[in-house]
Amino acid sequence: MRNCHSNADCYKMAADNVWEDVDIKFDISSAQMQPRSGEKVVDIVDSVEDTKGNNGERGRLIVTNLRFIWHAQVIPRINLSIGLSCIISIATKTANSKLRGTTDALYVLAKAQTRFEFIFTNLVPGSPRLFTSVIAIYRAYDTTRLYRQLKLRGALIENKELKLLPLEQLCSKVNGVWNLSSNQGNLGTFYITNIRVVWNATMNEAFNVSIPYLQIVSISAIIFFYSFACFSHLTAAMLEHRL
Repeated sequence: MRNCHSNADCYKMAADNVWEDVDIKFDISSAQMQPRSGEKVVDIVDSVEDTKGNNGERGRLIVTNLRFIWHAQVIPRINLSIGLSCIISIATKTANSKLRGTTDALYVLAKAQTRFEFIFTNLVPGSPRLFTSVIAIYRAYDTTRLYRQLKLRGALIENKELKLLPLEQLCSKVNGVWNLSSNQGNLGTFYITNIRVVWNATMNEAFNVSIPYLQIVSISAIIFFYSFACFSHLTAAMLEHRL
């Protein structure tokens, strides 16, 4: 295991190791199937078939706040983990199951470098839990991405004010802040909340960035050309952003 030499290094190592919601993995170890710190099991649905990958194999679907885990009941090492951030769409369609025949199934389209299509069939007739649990958790994750992920050029500003998220509180608003991520720089407004920092250009509100604290590895102050500048090192897509 690598040793960290500072708080920023430790934070970055921890952030880099969080793969559960941003990756798709097959046949993971029993340790990797266990919930990580902060991961919560929301529902467990038994008698679920991975119709496309393991047709005819009865299994269990574990729904957490970060991913969906399916494993075969007889041989648990046959499994898969789908991070919620990888999911493109979820739909209900008809599928052919060896154990159930022609029936409604859950189609999950996901992408992590390569596109994957997963088909899950509930082998218990008349039970809607597979559909309701999976769809509800994915929607909850999808609608709260701004709490966790860096966002560029989003619909963040309304009537010249920051659109606050549920439970978000505005701590400070600073006018006249330059964004120096480009060569010429842009003048704008800087918002500090209990969840993130947001900047938008004065001349074009659609030119903006939202940076959750979860994505910030370190913040430092430097002398940049003719003024005092704040430099933030981000984990998201290995970006470095100067404000």
